Amino acid sequence: MSPNPGSRRTRIRAACTLLSVLATGAPSLLAEGWQLDTLVPGSPFRSLHGLAFGPDAKIYAGSVVGQSIHRVDPDTGANEVFIPPPAGLADDIEFAPDGTMYWTGFTHGTMNALSPGGKPRVIASGLPGLNSLALDARGRLFGTQVFLGDALWEFDPEGKAPPRLVKKDLGGLNGFDFGPDGRLCGPLWFRKQVVCLDVDSGAMEVVAEGLVQPAAANFNSRGELFAIDNETGEIFRIDIAARRRERVAQAPTNLDNLAFDAADRLYVTNMSDNAIYAIDPAGAGVRRVTGGGLSLPGGIAAADGTLYVADAFTLRAVDLAGGAVRDISRSLAQTGYPSAVAASAGRIATASHEGGGVQLRDAATLEIIAQWTGLAQPSALALLDADRLAVTEAGGGGRLLVLDRHDSAARQVLAEGLQKPMGLLRTEHGYIVSESAAGRLTAISEAGERRVIASGLARPEGIARLDDGRLAVAETGTRRLLLIDPADGSTAVIATDLPLGIAGTEEQPPGFPTGVALGTDGTIYLSADRDGSILRLRRVTGPGQGE
Repeated sequence: MSPNPGSRRTRIRAACTLLSVLATGAPSLLAEGWQLDTLVPGSPFRSLHGLAFGPDAKIYAGSVVGQSIHRVDPDTGANEVFIPPPAGLADDIEFAPDGTMYWTGFTHGTMNALSPGGKPRVIASGLPGLNSLALDARGRLFGTQVFLGDALWEFDPEGKAPPRLVKKDLGGLNGFDFGPDGRLCGPLWFRKQVVCLDVDSGAMEVVAEGLVQPAAANFNSRGELFAIDNETGEIFRIDIAARRRERVAQAPTNLDNLAFDAADRLYVTNMSDNAIYAIDPAGAGVRRVTGGGLSLPGGIAAADGTLYVADAFTLRAVDLAGGAVRDISRSLAQTGYPSAVAASAGRIATASHEGGGVQLRDAATLEIIAQWTGLAQPSALALLDADRLAVTEAGGGGRLLVLDRHDSAARQVLAEGLQKPMGLLRTEHGYIVSESAAGRLTAISEAGERRVIASGLARPEGIARLDDGRLAVAETGTRRLLLIDPADGSTAVIATDLPLGIAGTEEQPPGFPTGVALGTDGTIYLSADRDGSILRLRRVTGPGQGE
């Protein structure tokens, strides 16, 4: 907070905090001696991906992690949830001329439909990684698997016939559209090309190359093809006949998809900024329609007055004094999808649960000085010194490993058989791990000996140790923050009804952890995935107050 409580900035921040609490619901129980406020306010979205304009001229934007489809006013940014979790999980969206909306359920592996006045229905299933879709001029519906598969399928819009495989092993055909000549045109994510494809013969032509990370391509009403580059934020016009691209606009990096309205105004989604931008291809600039401070905060770590946040698509730093957010890296090509972070000893370590990688940075220069690949869903980190770190794997055999920057191939195994470890804490005698699937905290010595500290917990994740030795633990299954004594397992509740655990994900294996970190003054910081905020819990001192 600002040191001047009467300042305009302080009043604005207080109002934002109040609005965030009102939006998510204040905790029904806060232990005596503690107070809760918000360091970074939340937002309505858990990152936005595909978007389309509906018959009402509103933007319909999908979120995979948030499992929702949002309706957004393109002029004011006013928004509402149109289809809530879990049915609203959408990576891409398309409208048919009759108003029927189709969308891809990326992690659900489904193609979905909603007719005007009807209810959401699944028209195809069993295709993990369904990513992008489009209807051609004849009303034929096509969709692609990307990242969790690599194929183009034709779907029965009514869901009565099984999908038809058109072509496989394309190279990651991402957001695509149909052109005036009836061909499907879109980017190949892994081949860094834009192609046009005949969906009947399978013949494919490369129409643009040299993009860093092409993510999507769409036609305007004049038949002009535009493509976006995720890595650079550039928007290109593609001359299909000449096989030439022309840069027409620059947006913030980490773009995901694009759409044109009826007047050929261009809109894009940005994953890092949790935002929708209006783009003028004629060069008049970029306008932010709506967005949020953080997309999906996962693991967090406090060091030197800074809270480091693994924010799904961006590694970020938050000023603990005022809550200002800045980017450290938003390059997916460089860092993947950061889900966990640790910071100390002049080092910052990050893990990508999705990508299976871990990186070590110099905290002063932010240079990557070591990296490891091929890990099985790395889920939590602890820095041991300037050269070594410990990491848990939520996948594979559920291991606790020690990695050394001087030997990137070595994997020192301290423990195996951990059940979805999602939190990791270094202690004087070894480590403490939260096993989310087993509902317990486990102490592991340097020799690999184990002792259960506490059991019967509901999906424990992030852990931090207070000055008195007790452990602050995020119990996501009950949306509580607990204090657990590692000596006897006794438990106290600090707060309940916290915005933890995105609705609809209760039965899914954890991916992004709920992070817990401790400041030097004893403040507990908590990442809240349900509303995308960073919460702050502080001890209250005064007459008759305290624990």
